[in-house]
Amino acid sequence: MNNQIAVYSESQSIFDQLLEAAGDGLSLEFNPKWDVAKKDQLIICDLLTFEDMAEKFFELPKGNVYVISPLPDDENMKLIQKYSLMHLVGQNEKIFASEIIHHIKKQISKKIWGLNSYLDTDATMKIISLSDSKFTNELFQDSLAHFDFKDYFASPIEYLQVMANELISNSLYKGPNKKRRAVGQDSVDRKSPVFLKGSDLVQVTLGMDDKGVALSVQDSFGELSYEILISSLKRSFEEKTAMDKKDGAGLGLYLTFLHSNQFIINYKQGYRTEVICIIDKNKRYKNYKQRIRSFHFFQEVAVEKTINK
Repeated sequence: MNNQIAVYSESQSIFDQLLEAAGDGLSLEFNPKWDVAKKDQLIICDLLTFEDMAEKFFELPKGNVYVISPLPDDENMKLIQKYSLMHLVGQNEKIFASEIIHHIKKQISKKIWGLNSYLDTDATMKIISLSDSKFTNELFQDSLAHFDFKDYFASPIEYLQVMANELISNSLYKGPNKKRRAVGQDSVDRKSPVFLKGSDLVQVTLGMDDKGVALSVQDSFGELSYEILISSLKRSFEEKTAMDKKDGAGLGLYLTFLHSNQFIINYKQGYRTEVICIIDKNKRYKNYKQRIRSFHFFQEVAVEKTINK
């Protein structure tokens, strides 16, 4: 992938912050002529410029466009839906530039899985592998005990527990539904115990460094497509009510998004889904809640096997 990044913005300050965050590894160009842009080039733009040039951006792969928005979360979700955005970054001063550059480097390297790219090498990490629904809360609470939250506002443990519970439940109950249907089985009620077979494990990773705390939940099913995700978030943002479904109320992803500072999906169709939630280190609850949430969706495309004649 091209290491040259085109930045379209009405703000010199936005470009300067991105340039400083990029360092020597990337080449950034400010408001280049559009005919210079290449199909594989990554684009960063502020919201006003994006809406002015939206038709041109449609010429590019959706995953190559990063939009910086100062709007509140509910308005940003409408933008994500309207334009099928895969990357919307909250315009949080002193944060947004390094976040975008980090994700772009991750995209260029094609190493999208796991928490290692988000945390320092000396980060504290705890990994749990789950094959059934028994004792999931107890196991996660035990993992939380390995971390020191003294530099955080009062509630991150509660939020992490809610996010982990929702994501683990999604992976255990909804994730295998396609496999269940293939053998004539119905979906499983969340009040019932569930057991995964063979290598169909759910991996939960909790990590912390000096910048924040991150939660990852991975399954081996790859069923949370962009379309399913956005449909779920759209309904929840609009209605904010639970659905009467035996495999879940439909609010899990919505709650996870609201509790995260960064909400990240890594997806490979039919193989794997990973949801990553990042909470920045903040002593003040007000600062945590005022941060505009960011949304990222990365899709790994399966390589087709060819037969050499």
